Amino acid sequence: MNLFQIQWLGAVSWDVVLALNQALCQAKQLAPQNNPAGYEPARQLWEKSIPRRMTLTEVLDVCHQCHELAPFVFNNGNTFAAIARTLLEELLKTMPPVEAQIIRTTVCHYVVGLVDRKEFLQVLRHFENRMQKMEDSHRMPPPTPPAAPPRASA
Repeated sequence: MNLFQIQWLGAVSWDVVLALNQALCQAKQLAPQNNPAGYEPARQLWEKSIPRRMTLTEVLDVCHQCHELAPFVFNNGNTFAAIARTLLEELLKTMPPVEAQIIRTTVCHYVVGLVDRKEFLQVLRHFENRMQKMEDSHRMPPPTPPAAPPRASA
């Protein structure tokens, strides 16, 4: 699936990833912790990917690979799933709600390893024509960084 060859991660620096993980941890009253074994490889992969023009599938593979490297002890999956979900939001705004939810759920489950690559690609292929029409209409703006979740009240 070669849709949307854009610089997906241009607005999502590694500092944004860290801030999102920290906010997710704080919302659960957890102290954010980095996993020494996975942190540096994930950071390097992410930073190498920021300037690249990638397809939708490629950028979601980066999110999946970073999750697999497990740079964070807590909310590792939630961090990368939230980023993937945010990257899709503009695209999904033009789709019927049920279809948007199917894509959103499949993508997040792929990123965290609950859906394998074959199933992930089958779902994207199912909606490829609709997504291609969006790309053809040039309505796909650059993605925005994910918003941090609301802070937990004391």
